[in-house]
Amino acid sequence: MKIEVNGTTYDIEHVGEKVWVNNKELTVKLSEDKIIIEGNAFNIDFIEDGEPSLIIINGMAYIASKSFSKNESIKEIKIPISGKITNVFVKAGSEVKEGVVLAILQAMKMENQIKSPRNGKIKEIKASKNQSVKGGDILVTFDDDRIL
Repeated sequence: MKIEVNGTTYDIEHVGEKVWVNNKELTVKLSEDKIIIEGNAFNIDFIEDGEPSLIIINGMAYIASKSFSKNESIKEIKIPISGKITNVFVKAGSEVKEGVVLAILQAMKMENQIKSPRNGKIKEIKASKNQSVKGGDILVTFDDDRIL
C-alpha cells in the first residue's frame, strides 16, 4: 500500500509489529496514544479519522491518506492492529465495491471500520464476530477471478 503524508508518498507493508517503509524494515509498537518506532516514542492524537486523516505526532500536524495503485492486485485484507472484531458485514461470495465497510474492529477503545480497498468478490472470511485478532491476521481474501 502507499501512504501519502504531507505530500510525500511512502510504500508501506505491515505484518504484526514489523513494518517495511520503502523496503526498510522497522519495528513498530502501538499503544492507545503512543507509537514506538525503532525504540523512539512519539505521542499520537488522531483528530480526524477518515480519508485523509489529520494526525498530530509530538505536537506536529500531519495529513495522511492511503492509496493503491490501479495495477496493484490486493488479494487479502489484513487486520491493522490487535483488537476484537465486533461485527462482520460480508460473507464468502459477497461482491463488494471499493470503500464498503467489511467489518468493525474494536481496538484501543475505538471502533474502527475496515473498508474494502478494491472492487471484487470475497473468497473467504477468516475472522468472525466477537473474535479476538492480532495485527497482521488476515480478515478476508478476494477471488482474483472476480474483479468488478
